[in-house]
Amino acid sequence: MRRTLALLLLLGSSLAQGLVLPFAGPEGFRLAQAFAQGLKAPPPTLLSLLLPDLPWRDSYDFTGGLYTAAGARLAQAATGADWVLLGQQEPRGLRLFLADGKGVRGGLFPTPELGWLWLQGQGLAPRFTPLPSPILPEARLRALAEGQDPDPLHRSALDLREGRGAGLLEGLLPKRLLRLWQGQLPPAYEAFRLLSEGKREEALGRAKALLQGDVLERTAGHLLLRALEDEGWKASARKLAQAFPELPLAWEEVSFAAFAEGQGQEAREALLKALALRPDYWLYWTNLGWAYYLTGDLPRALLASERAVALNPNATAYYNLGLFRAIYGDYLGAKAAYDRALRLDEGEDFPEALKDLEERKEPLTLFFRAYLAERAGLAAQELYRAFLESHPTHPAAPAAARALKRLGGEVRLRLERLTLIPGDLEARPFRAGEAVFPEVFLEGSPYLERGRLRTLLLREGQVLKEEEKPLGFPPLTAALRETAPAVTLPEPGRYTLEVGYGKARLQVSLEVGPESLARRLYALGLEVRDLSGQPLLSPKEALGDEGDQILLERTLAALREAAPLASATRFTTPLPRGPYAGKSVQELLQNPSPEMVRAFFRAVLDSPELLAESDVVNALVDWLLSQ
Repeated sequence: MRRTLALLLLLGSSLAQGLVLPFAGPEGFRLAQAFAQGLKAPPPTLLSLLLPDLPWRDSYDFTGGLYTAAGARLAQAATGADWVLLGQQEPRGLRLFLADGKGVRGGLFPTPELGWLWLQGQGLAPRFTPLPSPILPEARLRALAEGQDPDPLHRSALDLREGRGAGLLEGLLPKRLLRLWQGQLPPAYEAFRLLSEGKREEALGRAKALLQGDVLERTAGHLLLRALEDEGWKASARKLAQAFPELPLAWEEVSFAAFAEGQGQEAREALLKALALRPDYWLYWTNLGWAYYLTGDLPRALLASERAVALNPNATAYYNLGLFRAIYGDYLGAKAAYDRALRLDEGEDFPEALKDLEERKEPLTLFFRAYLAERAGLAAQELYRAFLESHPTHPAAPAAARALKRLGGEVRLRLERLTLIPGDLEARPFRAGEAVFPEVFLEGSPYLERGRLRTLLLREGQVLKEEEKPLGFPPLTAALRETAPAVTLPEPGRYTLEVGYGKARLQVSLEVGPESLARRLYALGLEVRDLSGQPLLSPKEALGDEGDQILLERTLAALREAAPLASATRFTTPLPRGPYAGKSVQELLQNPSPEMVRAFFRAVLDSPELLAESDVVNALVDWLLSQ
């Protein structure tokens, strides 16, 4: 009875639909092919063409990489295979990962043959059989994996990717994988599709249903809860980590939940588990430093942050390092860390760094609040004064005194040009109905202060229009080119345009002329082209004083030239209604009037899609027929 049962189990395992993915390494395809032959699995080169990306951004990389325990588990779920085997060549041997219904397991084997023997012990490979040798060389296998000179089987894979049917792959690959490429999206992919279409409520409902599924579905469900800002994400993170402890992303999410709840110890433990799975990921070391800080372990916080910046210099870790050194009273060390953080900061991280400093009472934390504020363009004088009043004999006091002397410099503002389109050509003189974009150069000393850039339109000293916007820029910014908010010019006349930033002001007089069709079309980004696709006027001509005249003359000529081509019945039949009723399109093209062309271009200003990517002849003909 035992022998019969064993035979049945062996037969069952041989019928299991498994996949061997291409191995990573210089001989990865040959090794994978050898294992696939021995396991009677489809060629791994097929999976190079057909392994689907995961439904979220950055796919496997987001969860730690494909060639990991988590990657194997997710690949099995994405493909619907009974088991998935993948491997990676390393200096000390071949690392294998096997994912199946029992979970994921693997090891590092000095030789591929020992890895094959391990698979025999797992009940997957036939016992007492040698590892086969693949017939094809590595170069040919890599070519097949890239779709080059495909055989019939790989041609079927390429056809499947193009939606032309499964062909020879039907029955060879898992149904879930085939159906996905045929457009039948599994639940996790469908939920992300709903989110991408803006169907948030439907996506949220699907996300909650996914939390009961496999590793792919539960990970997708959790990420959707996070994206949709549902409070259930914290509980789902902890459940995901319990169910799939090999997933570093799950422990990372647990740490975020713990940080959000002020649970430094839980965050620390979660990040240590994440680092056990992904030991050289800089973000985990950065966050671990902060977790140690929250638990009062400042020495380890320093060490973790130093490890983070060694792996990948980043502003957050350097800000943390500066804070920790400032708490210790290390002025030079803190200054070096903060200086590096400021150079790396693109303008997103310094507010949190300032907030962290505000929560401390050590002398240097007050000094570096002022130091960061000054370099980020924020008010720093009062902070420096407060430091000097509280700690007049501190070693950093001379630096604070010097900073106070250099602060308070004026902001300088210079006009570069006035345009119809930001970053485009100088567009003076302007016409009625046009939006004016002032492009200015700002300069501050020692650093540019943060403020609001304002544009005012005045007439006889009275403000007619006013627009403003806050400026965002990285720390250490001393000068900046920026486009001020636009104001729209009313009727013709004389105006004053004023741009202001802080105490700096500049004014320029504008003589506004009557409306220009050519300039307004140009401002909308519409290019007027003839039947051959050639522009009827250059940007300089469109913006010039004669722009309207040139536009009309060349449009009339293009219409006359196209008239003989309008020989179809619908072009020679008189129009039944509209302002041009009784005349055919052909007649209107043969003898076009400037009034008709102006009316068309005014219609385009109201509905730019009338011209869009079309040439002016076909666009005008369509407009006539729609009257």
